[in-house]
Amino acid sequence: TIVSSRAMVLKGVKYLTPLAGMINYAPKVEAHQQDDDHSDLTRAPFDLYHTLSKDNSIIVRSDRDIFYPKRLNDGAMIQIFEDYGPVDSSLFLEAHGFAPHENPNNCASISGSFFLRRNIATGRYDENADLVLRALKNLHLIHPKVMEFEALENVCVKQNLEVVDDGLHVGVKPASDSIALASLLLGDSDIMIESFESESFFALRDKCIAAIRSGDTERMEIRCARYPGSGRIVRQALRTAAGRAIANFEDEGDTEEKLLVQFKQAELQDRDRLVLALRFRLEERKILTLISSQDELDPSLDSVKNKSMSLENLDKKLIAFASFVESLALPLNKIEPKVVGNGMRFGAFATTDIELDSPYISLPANLAIDVSTAQADLDETSDLAALLRKYSDMNNPQHNDGFDVLVLFLLHERFILREQSRWWPYLDLLPSVDELSAYHPIFFQEKEIDRYLAGSDVRRLILRYQQRATERHTALSSDLDANLVLGSNIILDKRKFFWATAILDSRSIWWKGKRHLAPLLDLVNADVSGRAHKTGIEDSDDMTWKAAVTRASRHVQKGEQVFENYAQPNYLLFTYHGFILDNNPNDCALLDGLSINRNDPGAKFAHQFQSTAPTFCIRDLSSVKELQEFLAVKHGVDDARSYLVQVLEERVARLTEAMDTDIHTDRTTLPRVRFMRQIVKNDLTHLLHALNVESSIPHSE
Repeated sequence: TIVSSRAMVLKGVKYLTPLAGMINYAPKVEAHQQDDDHSDLTRAPFDLYHTLSKDNSIIVRSDRDIFYPKRLNDGAMIQIFEDYGPVDSSLFLEAHGFAPHENPNNCASISGSFFLRRNIATGRYDENADLVLRALKNLHLIHPKVMEFEALENVCVKQNLEVVDDGLHVGVKPASDSIALASLLLGDSDIMIESFESESFFALRDKCIAAIRSGDTERMEIRCARYPGSGRIVRQALRTAAGRAIANFEDEGDTEEKLLVQFKQAELQDRDRLVLALRFRLEERKILTLISSQDELDPSLDSVKNKSMSLENLDKKLIAFASFVESLALPLNKIEPKVVGNGMRFGAFATTDIELDSPYISLPANLAIDVSTAQADLDETSDLAALLRKYSDMNNPQHNDGFDVLVLFLLHERFILREQSRWWPYLDLLPSVDELSAYHPIFFQEKEIDRYLAGSDVRRLILRYQQRATERHTALSSDLDANLVLGSNIILDKRKFFWATAILDSRSIWWKGKRHLAPLLDLVNADVSGRAHKTGIEDSDDMTWKAAVTRASRHVQKGEQVFENYAQPNYLLFTYHGFILDNNPNDCALLDGLSINRNDPGAKFAHQFQSTAPTFCIRDLSSVKELQEFLAVKHGVDDARSYLVQVLEERVARLTEAMDTDIHTDRTTLPRVRFMRQIVKNDLTHLLHALNVESSIPHSE
């Protein structure tokens, strides 16, 4: 009991810590919760304030400001409190023997049976129950050995309708997905019809049933768990289930009024244990009441607006940047920055005629931001220098491009040093957090991705990208040194971290196997003409300088905008840059989700491939053959034509269904929505073409 209630867990080991173990609990109110600003601060982890030193000594830091008055009455004391972490009151009750008077992480348990129609909850047969069980198994939302569906798992819900332990990973919401699925097929039809038009509800239900019968797991997830309006349905189901839980208590005579009477009597009688139990139950009842009475506040996806800066502000930033570029005294430069429209903000324009393959800009090593220059100008004894060295040493250069170092450097220069930074005119020219969040997929909400990229494997690609960025942020924001150097208001802010990540992913230019941020050069926009862009290290003709040089991929006349061909398919351009190109010759349909598993007939030949779960860029006969060869190895057959057709037809069915929706786009539609819908349309075109060229592949003998 002592260990359970007082031990401090650091790096997986429990420690009993005299004095520190006497600090009582009180929730920490974050500054952004008080100020209501636009930051997205991640909760600071417990071990950020409780650290284990190299000599195994433990340092405990305050997780909040404590003001000690200059004059304190004799005998008066100021008690220190700390937040024990995001745990509900049941864990406090079980492990510590108390129930907090205030706990923003507390939740109320709701039985899974309250999410279903009454006849299902009491064990009666329903024609859709078998379909629900089949879908839950395919989506790994229920144990595979369950033979009969009776009810959903119980959930613990906070007063803001957040389900505990749901959505711990981007793209994975087991509780919400289960509730959405069960509500569509086994929920109260009258409630569902009220939430949608009756015709829409029945159409959604029919699409879900068709998806389950198809056996396509991806299609099941989109049509049964992530369908349009599923978030609203889950919230309504939570409110309804909370109301049923309250009604169930009252039917049993366990009313809130009765609990209050018992609580007051127990207090008068000094029955501490009973007081504790009744306080816990009253708090749970309070949460259920708040959940059941909460209004629906789900803004439409269409409420997302483009956030762009005024032309006047852009001009001011451009003037400062042009002066900055001039101060760099580049050895060779034939371009200048200008404001352009069509959502591109800025572009690079030729100051003289530029011939094909002739160099038009050179950047010496010290004029680009990379791992070396980020550390070169720092005082070696400074805390920032030590932090960057730490991550330079931690990262094996053979497997890491110094991404963490550059993220930390960008956060420091852009949000802390600001105008004092050497790079400020360049950093100030970059899109702001708000501007970038309007078009870069790293910021998109899951429901938006699910809706507009339904049917495309690009949906999963973006969700995985967001998850990787989230994991990287979690790791760096848990570092005490990063918090001390940058400040918790910077390193814990997920939006700022995503901004730095997106800047590096969208603007980095590579040479000598390393990424660089190259002022001016990264203003060169993309199109589909000419050869692929290439920047490399070159010596000048007279050997007076050595720099990164970019040569023109086509002839450009003086005054024209300079473009480069990024030579990437639209799914990569969109995921990491936030745009697509019309008539892109490098475009293809991303085909993902296939893998060679240990039980596959061809598992012993998996070493033939660089990855056992490769991705395919489907656009022509060659790419289709590559896919067929993989399937032949996976299934241990000579001729994988039938498997190839199955894979292609499965995705064509998804995409065809996705295009057959009420989502219409025109010139007034947000560009991000138009881009996503165009990706779905293009994927369908590529895969239909792949089915046609499949017939030209000769049969294996």
